Amino acid sequence: MSRVFRIEKITYAGEQWLLTSQDMHALGKLDTGPIPHPETIQMLQQEGYKVLNYRQDVAKYEGCNQTVDKRGIHIFVGFKKAHAKIIQFLGL
Repeated sequence: MSRVFRIEKITYAGEQWLLTSQDMHALGKLDTGPIPHPETIQMLQQEGYKVLNYRQDVAKYEGCNQTVDKRGIHIFVGFKKAHAKIIQFLGL
């Protein structure tokens, strides 16, 4: 039997979902492993999102071009300001 890690209620829908050890195992199989060509990736990250830990992304994309901003919520705050960095990275 799977261990239940979390029970979450979706307030607006009145539904519940469970995060189980089987789910965690399935998610683990999706891990891509080390990034083969980190120089080809520009990571844009924000610290302020409370659900996901930005430090995991910073570690996963170590060696890649990284921009980590202190702001952030459920959306990428100030994405328009990142356009210049994206265009520069792409060499456009």
